Amino acid sequence: WGGAPIDETTEFVDAAYAGTDSDGTEARPWTTIQDAIDSAGEGALIAIAEGSYAEELLISGQPVRLWGRCPALVEIVGPPAAIAVQVDRGASATEIHDLAVRGQGIGLGVANARDVVVERVWIHDTSDVGLLAAGVDSGASLTVRGALVERTTGAGMVVADAAVTLEGTVLRDIDRATADRQHPFYGHAMAVQVESFERRASVTARSIVIERVGGIGIRFSGADGVVEDSVVRDVAWLAEELPGTGLAATHIPGFDPGTLTVRGSALERNHTAAIAVIGGEATIEATVVRDTGAGAGEGDPVHGVGLSAEASRVEGDGRPSRVALRHVLVERSRERGVVVNGSDAEIDGLLVREVVLGAPDYGAGIEIAHEQRRASVRVRGSAVEGSYGTGIAVFGADADLDATVVRDTRPLPSQEFGRGVNVQSVPDLGERGSVRLHNVLIERNSNVGVFLSDSDATVESTTIADTLGPTPEGMNGCGILAYNNETGQANVVVRDSAIERSAAAGIYNLGATVQIASTTFTCEPLDIVRFVDEVSLAVYEDLGGNVCGCEGRTIECRAEPTSIEPPRALPSPPPLPASED
Repeated sequence: WGGAPIDETTEFVDAAYAGTDSDGTEARPWTTIQDAIDSAGEGALIAIAEGSYAEELLISGQPVRLWGRCPALVEIVGPPAAIAVQVDRGASATEIHDLAVRGQGIGLGVANARDVVVERVWIHDTSDVGLLAAGVDSGASLTVRGALVERTTGAGMVVADAAVTLEGTVLRDIDRATADRQHPFYGHAMAVQVESFERRASVTARSIVIERVGGIGIRFSGADGVVEDSVVRDVAWLAEELPGTGLAATHIPGFDPGTLTVRGSALERNHTAAIAVIGGEATIEATVVRDTGAGAGEGDPVHGVGLSAEASRVEGDGRPSRVALRHVLVERSRERGVVVNGSDAEIDGLLVREVVLGAPDYGAGIEIAHEQRRASVRVRGSAVEGSYGTGIAVFGADADLDATVVRDTRPLPSQEFGRGVNVQSVPDLGERGSVRLHNVLIERNSNVGVFLSDSDATVESTTIADTLGPTPEGMNGCGILAYNNETGQANVVVRDSAIERSAAAGIYNLGATVQIASTTFTCEPLDIVRFVDEVSLAVYEDLGGNVCGCEGRTIECRAEPTSIEPPRALPSPPPLPASED
């Protein structure tokens, strides 16, 4: 009987008992578990001996406690198109311990029962969902502790209008090549789905592991989720709508927005995105996201996004996501580290580093873009290091950067870009970009420190240093480059700042208005450059207090003419993966 807490209520089960006089005692045990359930009193213990039990169990009307010897020695095998173990109405507080469940249907189902406990249970090799928790009529709640769910079909777990707590549980090897693509939950290690307007689903997951899954690791659809001290890794691309996302939180129109909290967790080697929030609300803190997109195979899409937040894609909805990132590390994402499209984000203590090449003509550590609406992002106390293409890219959106570092941005294979901060309009929508830099360090970027096209920027108490570039003739290597790209005037205010040791020029101005106050230009080949163009006049306004010079020698700050064309604006960013709405 293993570790079963035998007491006076115990009903004993042993499939190997050869007698015909079973009465549930230890001397004359039942030979089927269902006989024990039917004979047990409320809350009784059912102790199950070693064996394989081919049954379709139903627990209803009153709770019982199923207790096997251990999962390796006790298994319940369900018949085709059935639920191997079902806990139903009236069986609240039922417990299931130390056994295995498999079969040709659903493994374990909990419907309209509360406070159910599943502990040290191995659910595996089912032809349908491993575990289904549904509270459509009267609600359901379930705690799963120390369980293993593997090699199920359709999904590892489905939670509908129920509240589930997972602790110390592993879900793995779900929905790979042999899965049924027609199943409604194909490609999920777990789905949290709201099925009615009466109640919402929720999952709290602590110290869990999700690995080697096809499609999506956990999907919270109009539901609430907490993921703490957990690992989600190796979620693979299966199809466009199942792109290999670790955690996906989506909005359902007509419902209050779902909330997702991820804390103290690691998301590794997920194919397309580690965390995708689409019209939901999320807080992500003290979490590591790494190597997103690293597992792309031949013929698979190459885009990889560590974290993304975007507006709902449901037609006529467009609800923005609202996201807070605190003390998060995003490293080695393939193409983009963090993306905020048409949504709002508060970012504090974020480190994005070593973005890996993805698309041949685009890359960004942080991307902030207009999508259905303007995005608005505040970044504080953060750093973006070693990106390809652009450190921080802003497209027709609003960004506020404070006490942040952007450094070592590398050019793309074409040798274009390599910009620290890139701010530009979305001409088709007539939306200008806007950025405020305060107490920011921008250094060792390969092309331009701050690039501004048809947009607005305020640069305060900021240092732009050591911007690299091939030659002054190519005009790469500018601390700030601002220009009118024929769709609108660029406006820049620079005050109380320092621009140092750029390869070509401190500020390059083509048709923009640039105001400069109390700013130092140090060891610049050309301090200030204006493009000679009778159509787009470059305007400089010296507000006083500016100093130019090098190695203790001070010279007059003045704008030098040039006819060298500026580099082009960034192309539009690639679309985000089509995670389900």
